[in-house]
Amino acid sequence: MRLLRLLLALACVAFGVVVAALNGAPVVLDLLWVEFRPPLGLLLLAVLLLGALLGGLAAVLSRWATASKVAGDERAGDDEPAP
Repeated sequence: MRLLRLLLALACVAFGVVVAALNGAPVVLDLLWVEFRPPLGLLLLAVLLLGALLGGLAAVLSRWATASKVAGDERAGDDEPAP
């Protein structure tokens, strides 16, 4: 399992290097008050990473909300007298 994770990490790094190398043209990123000129490859990788982080956060929050609801339902059931 450890070897598989290492190979997956190396594949992701290799993918990032290839994307950055093949997309070196500068692009303009205008954020109202600030203007950046990063290479396209770096911008693509940054947006991909941001999307992965936001997707992971959404999954964790969804799982947390579901677990809280289940725990709340179990607590509400404990207060009721047995028939």
